[in-house]
Amino acid sequence: MAVSWLLLIISALCETFYNIFIKRSEGWYDWKNNIWVVIFVIGSIIGFKKALNTIPLSIAITVWSGVAIVTTILLDIIIFKTKTDFKIMFFMTVCVISIVCLNYYSSQSEKINP
Repeated sequence: MAVSWLLLIISALCETFYNIFIKRSEGWYDWKNNIWVVIFVIGSIIGFKKALNTIPLSIAITVWSGVAIVTTILLDIIIFKTKTDFKIMFFMTVCVISIVCLNYYSSQSEKINP
């Protein structure tokens, strides 16, 4: 089960890097960036599919989306110097707390309902 969660997080991080390389790409013929886009998209799809073998789809897509969104925003701020404010940071924090709680309570319900 822990391997599935690790695959899910890696898949979300692949989604994040795919987004970053798409932003860096200067068009169809920017092979340097576009090859990374393809690699990370494939990694994201494969990791997500493998994680679905033991994690319910509803939980997996919520955690995957949340991790991808938060890490994409953070890298956008760090790499591209995007401006942020209190509201963005507040809701990112709420998203992270939600992901942690969802992970915790989904593992608790598995122990109750085998």
